[in-house]
Amino acid sequence: MAKNSRGKRPCCICRKWFQPDVRQKGRQKTCGAPGCMNEQHRRRCEKWNKKNKDQFKNNYLGEKIEAVENKRDKQCQKHQVSLEQLAPLRKTKPVLPWEIIANEFGIKPAIIIQYLTYQIINQANGRTAGFT
Repeated sequence: MAKNSRGKRPCCICRKWFQPDVRQKGRQKTCGAPGCMNEQHRRRCEKWNKKNKDQFKNNYLGEKIEAVENKRDKQCQKHQVSLEQLAPLRKTKPVLPWEIIANEFGIKPAIIIQYLTYQIINQANGRTAGFT
Protein backbone atom coordinates (compact mmCIF):
# COMPACT_ATOMS: atom_id res chain seq x y z
CA MET A 1 0.00 0.00 0.00
CA ALA A 2 1.29 3.44 -0.87
CA LYS A 3 2.25 5.76 1.91
CA ASN A 4 -0.03 8.73 2.51
CA SER A 5 1.97 11.95 2.26
CA ARG A 6 -0.61 13.97 4.19
CA GLY A 7 -0.54 11.95 7.42
CA LYS A 8 -3.32 11.88 9.97
CA ARG A 9 -6.00 14.52 10.08
CA PRO A 10 -9.06 15.26 12.22
CA CYS A 11 -12.55 14.23 11.10
CA CYS A 12 -14.66 17.31 10.30
CA ILE A 13 -17.62 15.80 12.17
CA CYS A 14 -16.38 13.93 15.26
CA ARG A 15 -12.92 15.58 15.41
CA LYS A 16 -11.18 12.19 15.93
CA TRP A 17 -7.88 11.73 14.16
CA PHE A 18 -7.84 9.29 11.23
CA GLN A 19 -5.54 8.16 8.44
CA PRO A 20 -7.08 9.30 5.11
CA ASP A 21 -7.39 6.87 2.24
CA VAL A 22 -4.53 7.36 -0.23
CA ARG A 23 -6.89 7.10 -3.20
CA GLN A 24 -8.85 10.17 -2.06
CA LYS A 25 -5.85 12.47 -2.66
CA GLY A 26 -6.68 14.93 0.10
CA ARG A 27 -10.44 15.07 -0.45
CA GLN A 28 -11.46 12.82 2.45
CA LYS A 29 -13.06 14.90 5.20
CA THR A 30 -14.53 12.29 7.55
CA CYS A 31 -13.07 9.33 9.40
CA GLY A 32 -15.29 6.89 7.51
CA ALA A 33 -17.62 6.04 10.39
CA PRO A 34 -21.22 5.64 9.13
CA GLY A 35 -22.50 8.35 11.49
CA CYS A 36 -19.90 10.85 10.30
CA MET A 37 -20.53 10.07 6.64
CA ASN A 38 -24.30 10.43 7.12
CA GLU A 39 -23.85 13.77 8.89
CA GLN A 40 -21.53 15.06 6.16
CA HIS A 41 -24.04 13.95 3.51
CA ARG A 42 -26.86 15.71 5.41
CA ARG A 43 -24.83 18.91 5.64
CA ARG A 44 -23.95 18.85 1.96
CA CYS A 45 -27.59 18.23 0.99
CA GLU A 46 -28.75 21.07 3.25
CA LYS A 47 -26.20 23.42 1.69
CA TRP A 48 -27.20 22.37 -1.83
CA ASN A 49 -30.91 22.74 -1.06
CA LYS A 50 -30.40 26.26 0.31
CA LYS A 51 -28.38 27.21 -2.76
CA ASN A 52 -30.93 25.73 -5.20
CA LYS A 53 -34.25 26.41 -3.45
CA ASP A 54 -35.64 28.30 -6.46
CA GLN A 55 -35.40 25.12 -8.51
CA PHE A 56 -37.78 23.36 -6.13
CA LYS A 57 -40.24 26.26 -6.15
CA ASN A 58 -40.34 26.25 -9.96
CA ASN A 59 -40.81 22.49 -10.16
CA TYR A 60 -43.44 22.47 -7.40
CA LEU A 61 -46.01 24.54 -9.25
CA GLY A 62 -45.50 22.69 -12.53
CA GLU A 63 -45.90 19.29 -10.89
CA LYS A 64 -48.98 20.42 -8.96
CA ILE A 65 -50.69 21.79 -12.08
CA GLU A 66 -49.82 18.63 -14.02
CA ALA A 67 -51.23 16.40 -11.28
CA VAL A 68 -54.52 18.31 -11.23
CA GLU A 69 -54.77 18.26 -15.03
CA ASN A 70 -54.20 14.50 -15.09
CA LYS A 71 -56.85 14.03 -12.42
CA ARG A 72 -59.25 16.28 -14.32
CA ASP A 73 -58.65 14.44 -17.59
CA LYS A 74 -59.49 11.15 -15.90
CA GLN A 75 -62.74 12.58 -14.53
CA CYS A 76 -63.63 14.37 -17.80
CA GLN A 77 -64.65 17.57 -16.01
CA LYS A 78 -63.40 20.60 -17.85
CA HIS A 79 -65.28 23.50 -16.36
CA GLN A 80 -66.53 22.64 -12.90
CA VAL A 81 -63.91 22.08 -10.20
CA SER A 82 -65.10 20.71 -6.89
CA LEU A 83 -63.68 21.56 -3.51
CA GLU A 84 -62.75 17.89 -3.07
CA GLN A 85 -60.34 18.15 -6.02
CA LEU A 86 -58.49 21.04 -4.41
CA ALA A 87 -58.58 19.70 -0.84
CA PRO A 88 -55.53 17.40 -1.05
CA LEU A 89 -53.55 20.22 -2.67
CA ARG A 90 -54.14 22.68 0.15
CA LYS A 91 -51.31 23.49 2.53
CA THR A 92 -53.05 26.24 4.45
CA LYS A 93 -56.34 26.69 6.18
CA PRO A 94 -59.11 27.63 3.73
CA VAL A 95 -58.78 31.41 3.70
CA LEU A 96 -59.97 31.89 0.12
CA PRO A 97 -63.07 30.47 -1.61
CA TRP A 98 -61.10 27.97 -3.74
CA GLU A 99 -64.16 26.55 -5.42
CA ILE A 100 -65.25 29.98 -6.68
CA ILE A 101 -61.73 30.92 -7.79
CA ALA A 102 -61.29 27.61 -9.64
CA ASN A 103 -64.66 27.88 -11.38
CA GLU A 104 -64.23 31.54 -12.35
CA PHE A 105 -60.60 31.60 -13.42
CA GLY A 106 -59.77 27.94 -14.05
CA ILE A 107 -57.70 25.35 -12.27
CA LYS A 108 -54.24 26.65 -13.24
CA PRO A 109 -54.75 30.18 -11.91
CA ALA A 110 -56.43 28.73 -8.80
CA ILE A 111 -53.34 26.63 -8.06
CA ILE A 112 -51.05 29.60 -8.63
CA ILE A 113 -53.20 31.83 -6.39
CA GLN A 114 -53.22 29.09 -3.77
CA TYR A 115 -49.42 28.83 -3.88
CA LEU A 116 -48.91 32.59 -3.70
CA THR A 117 -51.31 32.82 -0.77
CA TYR A 118 -49.35 30.13 1.03
CA GLN A 119 -46.08 32.00 0.41
CA ILE A 120 -47.55 35.32 1.62
CA ILE A 121 -48.91 33.72 4.79
CA ASN A 122 -45.54 32.11 5.51
CA GLN A 123 -43.73 35.42 4.96
CA ALA A 124 -46.20 37.27 7.17
CA ASN A 125 -45.91 34.67 9.95
CA GLY A 126 -42.11 34.83 9.79
CA ARG A 127 -41.99 38.60 9.97
CA THR A 128 -44.46 38.99 12.82
CA ALA A 129 -42.27 36.79 14.98
CA GLY A 130 -39.41 39.26 14.55
CA PHE A 131 -41.46 42.27 15.64
CA THR A 132 -42.72 40.90 18.96
